[in-house]
Amino acid sequence: MTGPRLEFSDFEVATSSGVRRALVVTPAERLRVGRVRIDSTKSGDRGSAVDDEIVRQVQQWPTKVDVVLLRSWGGSEDRSWGFDPALGEDEVDELGYELMRDQLAFFRRIIGLGTYALAATDLSAREFDAMLRGTLRLTRELSARIVTGDSDGADELDRWILDHFSLWTTRPFDEFVLQALPSLFTLVDRHAQKLADLTARITAGGGR
Repeated sequence: MTGPRLEFSDFEVATSSGVRRALVVTPAERLRVGRVRIDSTKSGDRGSAVDDEIVRQVQQWPTKVDVVLLRSWGGSEDRSWGFDPALGEDEVDELGYELMRDQLAFFRRIIGLGTYALAATDLSAREFDAMLRGTLRLTRELSARIVTGDSDGADELDRWILDHFSLWTTRPFDEFVLQALPSLFTLVDRHAQKLADLTARITAGGGR
């Protein structure tokens, strides 16, 4: 079975702390997620072929990857990622939540490889709002388990990832790279020790 078609490229960014490398992921076909993804995640089938391919590329890239940039728009509808337009409002919210649950495992894998930043650009307002609501819902659930003592020990780690690691934006890719990427690396530098600790925990725990 052939997986989703993605294009990978990279570029360097000069920062005050040295040169960083960004790995850019661009859809090479029209990718839409919908009810099938909702049903599969509810049945326990976490992750996706897209996530697996990104992790594989980060692992084998010739030079260390410092940030992964996910482009939702590759210049045309035929090169884009988004939600199935046939989804109803409740389904959109559910998909946003289920995707964020999936993404936690993906984020842990990326951090475990020493890549400490990830951003998705070019999102529509529909997808952005759904992902934001999903993140807030998931954060509340994690926080409640931590407060009540029902945490399995990894919830604090996941909550930190949601608060600091993932970034979703409706900004076009070029605008984000020019205006926001430098500040993202500043944030990474600020949390360098925490990120090193996270990497050690993820490596020791086998990525949960």
